[in-house]
Amino acid sequence: MALNIDCILILAKMFDKNTFDDKLFDRFLNTKATKVFLQHENSIGKNVNKDEIKAALKKIVKNTGYKDKYKFYLIKSNLNQLKTDIQYLQDHGKMIIKLALKKVYKIIPDEMRVNANIYLYSGGTDGGFTISRRDIFINYGNYIGKRKEFINILSHELYHSRNIPLTNRIRFAWKLVKERNRVIYELFGKSIEEGIACLVQHGPILESDDLTGNLTKRNLLLSKIQFDILNNVLLNIKFGMVQKYKIEDLNIYVIGYIIVSTIYSKEGVLALDEWTINLEFTRIITKYIEICNKRNIPSGFEDEVIKWVFLA
Repeated sequence: MALNIDCILILAKMFDKNTFDDKLFDRFLNTKATKVFLQHENSIGKNVNKDEIKAALKKIVKNTGYKDKYKFYLIKSNLNQLKTDIQYLQDHGKMIIKLALKKVYKIIPDEMRVNANIYLYSGGTDGGFTISRRDIFINYGNYIGKRKEFINILSHELYHSRNIPLTNRIRFAWKLVKERNRVIYELFGKSIEEGIACLVQHGPILESDDLTGNLTKRNLLLSKIQFDILNNVLLNIKFGMVQKYKIEDLNIYVIGYIIVSTIYSKEGVLALDEWTINLEFTRIITKYIEICNKRNIPSGFEDEVIKWVFLA
């Protein structure tokens, strides 16, 4: 594995000039990192197009104080630090990946393979994302000068890239055939997947807020709100209303991290293999509820939801 920094390298060259360079812009658009970033943004409904990107970049080149909605200005305003970072990434890329993998293998079995193409890009609000468990994209604009946080987010995405046995993936996909099952499995599957990835990234105790804002100490304190939304969605499904009702308001990072960190702190990592290897979430949720009951603390799940989803 290696770090592909073509995108941020071109952006650094572009913002190092006093005038806009169309040839550099074309090279920027043709990097895989930029192409996939645009596809990703459009896939989540942000409707980004090349003309808007070009207009934003032109304004940033001409006006140092201009702040665009894509956050490319972070490259310009931290250009000297970025140049230092680029040299560091070129010289120590293998070591960075090794450190990130070390965090991943604290959670996943030693025999589980992790292999991915890693691309650094800039733009948008995401910290990063992974496609098809193979291609990792990290929004380096958020991590300029923040080496520890960069290793942490890389470890998060590397967890998503683990090689899950084909039979387990097929079995999970089969469960998504029915619409009702699909929503339930997507809700809990995504929550546990992101929860364990956040555990890899931050450890069982959140010492500092995630730079993207998805996982913060405040969000954890207000987690009851998220569990209430989850309960409402599940009860709607129970009564035949299979729809995206309030799912977009659900912070799966908070729900997943609370469930996963609770289990990890009490039971250790082996209990999480149910998802990491087998893509089975039921035992993880029931183990979480069991731990909460023993500690006399609320799990966040309503009794009706527990009986219907986990005990039926």
